Amino acid sequence: MIQVKPTKESFHDVLDSFQSNRRVFYSRFGDGDVYIMMGRDQANHLATPSLTQEMIESFTINHPQYLKGLAVNHPREKAMVRGLFAVFRDNREMVEFLERQFGKLDNILFENPVFLHYLSVFNPQEVNAFLDKIIRPKRKMYIGSIPKEKIEKIIGAIDFYVQTPPKNAYANIDEWWPEVMRNIHQVELVIPAAGMATRVINKRLWNLNLEIQSFDIGSLVDVADSRQSRKWIRLAGHRIERYIINPNKELTTSEHLAYLKKETKLKFYSFIKRTFS
Repeated sequence: MIQVKPTKESFHDVLDSFQSNRRVFYSRFGDGDVYIMMGRDQANHLATPSLTQEMIESFTINHPQYLKGLAVNHPREKAMVRGLFAVFRDNREMVEFLERQFGKLDNILFENPVFLHYLSVFNPQEVNAFLDKIIRPKRKMYIGSIPKEKIEKIIGAIDFYVQTPPKNAYANIDEWWPEVMRNIHQVELVIPAAGMATRVINKRLWNLNLEIQSFDIGSLVDVADSRQSRKWIRLAGHRIERYIINPNKELTTSEHLAYLKKETKLKFYSFIKRTFS
């Protein structure tokens, strides 16, 4: 059976790995990645044969310093409901595909795919400390579409910014990948945030055998640009804006009321889902 760590265990294990190793990668395989491996198009990426193949190659890397989060079978924890970090409705279908394609995967304990997102909502101070320790101080490259000045509010100063299209970034990889290679030897850390292409980025960088780190930060970056790309962002993104992006900002009365309105909506949604799911 596919096994996935609880959020807190992944939080501490990933933190320890990034503090202890100069070469370590973290990749998050979400439901969309699994469907790409099945050959199915997703909302923001087309499942071309080359993307499907590179995704499978990324997933099959087996090394203790290549940490893989997987969005199936992860434990249901406090406050997790449908749309707010709980496993997807298609969990069984994805598990069955992965086990047909790759075997039972019993020898791998996957990282929790939502540990950073979940804790950003329910324990943002701890995530801020995490970012201060392993992300913000390092000489880094960002690969993605969020404007530089906005994403820097989460990850700190960016030394090399590689822009990708906001959708279907893999289709243009031959255009922006040379920019990655031009400066990759000058950084300690890569933050790839290019949708499904992120797992391809990590696979290609890993295979270069460079002494670098890469951290797949996921849709947390979308909050910095007010992109309502995920249901959890629409429900709880205001907490990340308040405590991670703008922790020192004094809210005006209207901003405070707007925050309380979002909190009420979040709690009502959670109550309904817990009661009737």
